[in-house]
Amino acid sequence: MSDKDPYKIAYERERFARKHAEKLLDEKSRSLYNSVVDLQSSVHSLEQAQEQLVQSEKMASIGQLAAGVAHEINNPIGFSLSNLTTLSEYIESFIKLDQLVISNLPALAESPLVTEYQALRKAEDIDFIVDDLKELLNDTIKGLNRVSSIVANLKKVTHAGELEMEPGDINEIIEESIKVVWSELKYNMEVDKKLTNVPKVICHQGEIHQVLMNLFLNASHACEDKGILTLSTSMKAINNKNWVVIDITDNGKGMSKEVVKKIFDPFFTTKPVGVGTGLGLSVSFGIIEKHKGKIWVASEEGKGTTFTISLPISE
Repeated sequence: MSDKDPYKIAYERERFARKHAEKLLDEKSRSLYNSVVDLQSSVHSLEQAQEQLVQSEKMASIGQLAAGVAHEINNPIGFSLSNLTTLSEYIESFIKLDQLVISNLPALAESPLVTEYQALRKAEDIDFIVDDLKELLNDTIKGLNRVSSIVANLKKVTHAGELEMEPGDINEIIEESIKVVWSELKYNMEVDKKLTNVPKVICHQGEIHQVLMNLFLNASHACEDKGILTLSTSMKAINNKNWVVIDITDNGKGMSKEVVKKIFDPFFTTKPVGVGTGLGLSVSFGIIEKHKGKIWVASEEGKGTTFTISLPISE
């Protein structure tokens, strides 16, 4: 017969079972907690992705709207330019007629009509009107041609309905993007273009326009006054593959290392509350990735920032 106390044995077994159960419970609790944290992170990521998708849809809708507006504006601009050209010809005919009368006034000196004509010309300041009319019409035609050029660039940038990628000239896309945002840049930025002949790349041109315009405007915001925006293109071989490389450099206030680490995160922004969505660079990053390219940034506080985009060359 065993001399062990059965109560003690039962107690030890119970204590062992309790410790084992507590250990299992602790492990399961930790596992459950980690799962909850992962789930919360996933939900947060999904919410961010949803917001980014909504923003992308908004951008697409704005692009379609802009393309529609551009199309509607083109028609009145077209006939206005045509009418102004015709009007210029009509006015030129009247000026010739006036000059003919003036040149023959001495022969009609005794006619009372001559005195009335000369008095009316002086009262209406016809000499000034003749000089001013030509300049007025030229300025108006130049202005309408400028509007027509802006609309044409807007249509190129939006590319409404364009779904497939196609070969695109990066230098042309840069030039068109600059024209579209020039009204924002011209007040505080000087643009220095160092564009070299580079091969075409397969791209969705409207999306590349979107990326470039966003980077140009960011550069403008980073330069409070007398900023310089340097744009350069080149072809480089990286990892046995040829790439078109775009460098976008400003001499603005730059960014800290901490900011640079977060610059492509959705909703991250250094702008004041209410200014921007914090999605511009995140969307740009996604667009370049979709094009199988790369985008990165180098910045130093007080010296400026360079964004570099590399896109694979069409084979």
